[in-house]
Amino acid sequence: MDGLAHRKRKLVYNAPMALPAPLVASIVAAVIESVVSLPDATALLPYETYLATRSLPPEARLGFMLPPRGDGSIIINGQNLALSPVARFRNSQNLIVMPVAVQQPSNVIYLYDNFGAVHRVWLISQADADSIRPIESVEKN
Repeated sequence: MDGLAHRKRKLVYNAPMALPAPLVASIVAAVIESVVSLPDATALLPYETYLATRSLPPEARLGFMLPPRGDGSIIINGQNLALSPVARFRNSQNLIVMPVAVQQPSNVIYLYDNFGAVHRVWLISQADADSIRPIESVEKN
């Protein structure tokens, strides 16, 4: 008879579960403690120069790049340039990013390879662009 009573009872798997008050208090305390112990944004400012410092080749050119279209070419300073098959893009933290990940027009520093295709591209901020004096920023034909 005990087995029949068990079969008649409906099991609910997504019903709300009662949480004990000490568990809820512990979770809330942990969340508050983690928020309070976050570092202040001004405390990270001295380290920002170390993160943003990168050495760029002196022969690199400054330009304004539109997002790559994925057809093997890239538009920099209004010119349609060939993109090297092994082109490498780096973001402002100097991490390698895929060309399709670049979704916004950006200021860039770029290099050509031996065949005249764009080989290396560094995405830079407007502040970086203002501080960099390019050797030649406009293509001459």
